[in-house]
Amino acid sequence: MCCYACGGPFPNKNPGVVLQKIPVAPGQVYDLSGYAGNGGGTPYALFDENAYVDPRYEKAGEGFIPVTNCQPTVHPAIYFHGAEGSRIVADLKIPYKIREIYLYDRSRTADSCWIYTGTLKKWKPVAAWVTASQSAGRWKKISLDEQSRYVMIRFSSYETNISEMVLYGIPGDTVPSADHFTIHKGFTHTRLDQFLGVNYIMENEARWLKPFHYSRLYNFALDYDNDTSRDEHRIRFNMLHYGRYSREIGNYIFDIDTLQHVNDGNIWFSIRGVSRWMSGVGLTDKDRPLNRPFLNTEDPASYSRHAEMMWHLAAFFGYNPVDTNLLSLSHEPRRSGRGSMSVYENGNEEDADWVGNRYCSPYEYYAQSTADWDGDEGRLGKRRGIHAADPDAKLMMSGLTGLDTNRVKVYSFLSENLRDDKKFIWQGGIQYHYYGQKKGKGMSPEADSMRSKLALVADCSYRIAPGVKCFLGENGYDKSPVSRQCTPLIPGMSAAQSQGIMLLRSINATFFSGFDAYILYWLRDGNPENDPRVYLTSGILRTLPDGKTQVYPGWYYISTLVNFLGKFRPESVVREEGNVWIYQYRHTVYPDSLAYFIYKPTVTGSHVASFTLGTGNTIGNQVRKISFLDNMDQGKEEILPVVLGKIKMDVLEKPTLILYKAPVAGK
Repeated sequence: MCCYACGGPFPNKNPGVVLQKIPVAPGQVYDLSGYAGNGGGTPYALFDENAYVDPRYEKAGEGFIPVTNCQPTVHPAIYFHGAEGSRIVADLKIPYKIREIYLYDRSRTADSCWIYTGTLKKWKPVAAWVTASQSAGRWKKISLDEQSRYVMIRFSSYETNISEMVLYGIPGDTVPSADHFTIHKGFTHTRLDQFLGVNYIMENEARWLKPFHYSRLYNFALDYDNDTSRDEHRIRFNMLHYGRYSREIGNYIFDIDTLQHVNDGNIWFSIRGVSRWMSGVGLTDKDRPLNRPFLNTEDPASYSRHAEMMWHLAAFFGYNPVDTNLLSLSHEPRRSGRGSMSVYENGNEEDADWVGNRYCSPYEYYAQSTADWDGDEGRLGKRRGIHAADPDAKLMMSGLTGLDTNRVKVYSFLSENLRDDKKFIWQGGIQYHYYGQKKGKGMSPEADSMRSKLALVADCSYRIAPGVKCFLGENGYDKSPVSRQCTPLIPGMSAAQSQGIMLLRSINATFFSGFDAYILYWLRDGNPENDPRVYLTSGILRTLPDGKTQVYPGWYYISTLVNFLGKFRPESVVREEGNVWIYQYRHTVYPDSLAYFIYKPTVTGSHVASFTLGTGNTIGNQVRKISFLDNMDQGKEEILPVVLGKIKMDVLEKPTLILYKAPVAGK
């Protein structure tokens, strides 16, 4: 799962020879096309057998034969849609005098390949060849005399099969020891009522957002850049997609102003797609938001129009007032610094692999993001990027379709090597989307090992960008029994009840994983529960045909959780085995206040009777037991006596909260 399953340096079979094999570990390999996560290939396979081969010193026909293939295997053509083909970069950590490169060619077709040295800002081509078309593999030797820290190999086709690449040279500095990555992020420091959020388009009834701190609102760029002009220098932008100007009060009115005051709301727009003008010439929300068609998708300057739209969003909705004469708006009056939002997301699932040649590579998304963040460090001119409008604004990473830490690693690598400030530009958060599925159905978080999976991802993300929050930007379950993301159905429970239980257990798993936020998918349905289409019955509310709101148990369960544990943080995983799982929370202000989140981790309709739970030395010799109810946001509260530091209770598949007070150690 983690991109840093790192190995150490390889042994030198001939220590007396100055020319030595250059070690390449997994964490040093970067796939600029982005197929490592979903494409079925492993870029490190280009170097993974270096420990077993030594082609410079072995006689032809002797020694280990490399067999692994670094190319993508799942819809591989999409990773070669650009003129550059597919590129793999090895960071050698220090400069080497590179003298020889050996490649084991198992290709069955003739394709062009290239090798470069230098830097990401200035590559130097040093070798080019056409792969052999043969039935048996063989080593190809390339002699050169280059000093470089970075080596890039470029492929023109996924049918090219270079099984191994071995570099020989002389180190220009002390060879660094292998990274072992023993640092772990640990639990989040965020309390629960600042941890939860929800996805939606817009909500008119603010009360339904009470349990949620974050609001992630889906938007399209063509609603803000709705000017039909082709000329990117004469655009007037529209900020009124969700608002209007009131002459009576002399101000703009937006629903987000009300929502912002619910649970200290942190609202951001997830803006995807192209401008109205680009849409008018046939491009879609999955095309790159270029100034116009056919520009270089890896050049930040190609996104200057989009970067100007982002500047206007931050100038209008952000916290820093700018000179309103700088605003180019399609409506009056011009206003700035509304203080509505400080986080902006420039896309949604840009790594989607089901869109064919519209797939966005990490390099393409980096180019757009460095433009959207600060106009590519100001190189695109004034009024470009959110940072230029509001220095406190932050860019949220477009949510990834899965737990693809390799793609995040590439984002960081590009930022470090293409930006002068070397800054990781997505300071608003690293965002993943995740839905546990098996055989076309949703899985319980326990059957999916959700917490342990997320913990690995949180650790990896922390190593890539320490201090940047880690968001689970989408997770949820459909109530429809035929959706591929249908909730596991607990016998004796309805689909809506089962959904609510799975959400409670998923929130808890995420809270104890090291992630810093859980953004529920979805708030409000407009479809009946039996709608077979995926993600259309994921809501915890539904708008009925008569316009009334149906409230599902999930909303009440989550509200109850926040009402009782909102000011708590994760303390410890007490037990995560057998038929009873237990997690301990601690209050952020009153450390003597603790809580247990306890449940049976199955979906069989069973329970554990008369379970003995140790509470230790409780203050008052009693605990409060909170049960989740289908139609109450405060649940059901009972007082249980503590006898000899223990209580007895039935443990259900629906979680139960046990609140108590205990003396704080050392006080």
